Amino acid sequence: MTDAQDRSTERLPAPTVTRKKKRSAWLVWLIPVVAAVIGLSIAWNDYSNQGPAITISFESATGLEQGKTQIRFRDVVVGTVSNIRLNDTGDDVLVDVQLNKDAEGLARQGTQFWVVKPTIGLSGVSGLATLLSGVYINADTKNIRGDTPKERNFKGLEQPPPISSDSPGSKFNLRSDTLGSLGPGAPIYFLRIPVGVVTEYHLDDDGKFVDLEVFINAPYDKYVNANTRFWDESGIYVNVGAHGLTVSTESLVSILAGGLAFGNFGPSMVMTSDHVFTLYDNKVAASAVPIGISVPITMKFYQETRGLESQAPVSFQGINIGTISSTKLDFDPYKGKFFTQVDATLYPALLGTLFQTMQRANQTPEQIAQSFGLLVKRGLRAELKTASLITGSLYISLSLKKGVSAPEKIATTLPFEMPTAESTGIDQIQEQIVTILANVEKIPFEKLAKDLSATLSELTAFTKTLENTLTPELSATLNQLQKTLKGVDDILLSSTALPSQIDGSLKEMDRAIRATRSLIDELRAQPNSLIFGESTKSYSRETLGIDP
Repeated sequence: MTDAQDRSTERLPAPTVTRKKKRSAWLVWLIPVVAAVIGLSIAWNDYSNQGPAITISFESATGLEQGKTQIRFRDVVVGTVSNIRLNDTGDDVLVDVQLNKDAEGLARQGTQFWVVKPTIGLSGVSGLATLLSGVYINADTKNIRGDTPKERNFKGLEQPPPISSDSPGSKFNLRSDTLGSLGPGAPIYFLRIPVGVVTEYHLDDDGKFVDLEVFINAPYDKYVNANTRFWDESGIYVNVGAHGLTVSTESLVSILAGGLAFGNFGPSMVMTSDHVFTLYDNKVAASAVPIGISVPITMKFYQETRGLESQAPVSFQGINIGTISSTKLDFDPYKGKFFTQVDATLYPALLGTLFQTMQRANQTPEQIAQSFGLLVKRGLRAELKTASLITGSLYISLSLKKGVSAPEKIATTLPFEMPTAESTGIDQIQEQIVTILANVEKIPFEKLAKDLSATLSELTAFTKTLENTLTPELSATLNQLQKTLKGVDDILLSSTALPSQIDGSLKEMDRAIRATRSLIDELRAQPNSLIFGESTKSYSRETLGIDP
């Protein structure tokens, strides 16, 4: 064992001892330096990509979170909410937003911001994507150009805008007497197809009308021209005529939330950029307006105009050629009287062939107004007429009056001022109605009612008396007559020899009548024959003793 161990030991090499070199200490600081460089690069990248900071005010901060809520533009994240705070008065919530550098163009006047969240409305369900991604603030540019000034403070929208700025289509302006149930987002239909929405509305400068802005999506906007007419479809239109009951509406949404519709009446015509469409009450009113030139007129009536309402007709020789737009009370300081100013619109095309003749020389409303001026010199006047005695409604009739003096000055500017003539027929009818009512009030209805009641009572008593006295006797007489007729009927049916007996009796009666007739003739010839019998021969001195 010892020899083997000695031989293995002799084969092993001798160990070599070396001293390990020490590493340099500066390598330890390399890691934090690299980390700092990376951090600085990230910070510089964030700083270099950082855009302007803006502040958006909302009524509430429902669903918004600091550092998490995103700002999106066309579904691209362009910023983040950095802080949420109240304003000085506590009325609004101020949301500080840090935009990205590539979104600094949003910090200009006209940009709209609103909170996108799940919404259920009449037009459908929107914002369902926020159930997974969370609430976010959407942005949209409106009327922003290169020269639009920058802005840092914005007023957020509580409701999203009806359309986005990049939606293809066209905007149009409408004018209405009232807003009704319309509002932003109300649908617009063309041939029952939803083609647009109402974007906004505001009062005109004078506060007399409501101006609406509508947006028609492409390619449907190409069907809007100068002969297009818009009408209100907010509800159900019911009409009872010769063809029965007619019910018309666009959709359930238009009934509940309001809506508009439009159609073309006549050939397509080019319109100007500032064209304003009139909003009609319904399709019937829109289709009633003829195609062609319209001439606005104004009239002053110094008499009572109760019953004269908007949309009442204006007629000429019994033909409706226009409609009344509005009526209002005013005061004339020169005459010291109140008067009703009536504004109306005339459509000369309703004159038929006469308008075709006039149209050769009258191409514009101003030229037609000049033609009206010539007719005024010849006696054309406007007067009130009664349309219905039951409802008391009125209309305006234009007619040529004889013997009226022409006005000293006739202005042919628009609206054309049409002279008026006082109508006496209305006052006379009212006086007659008052007189009739007064005479009716003088009728003693209570006394007549009492007399009628007494008469009815007497008639009832007399009827009962007849029923108690005459009815039983009449019934007995009828029963006796019925028995007699029955007896005669039995005799006629049971006797077979009655016809021959009647024949013999008739012959005997004939012989008796003949004998009686002979006796009567004899008595007429010799009345004394009934006493002395038949006369003997007559004797005389001539015949005495001589036989005849």
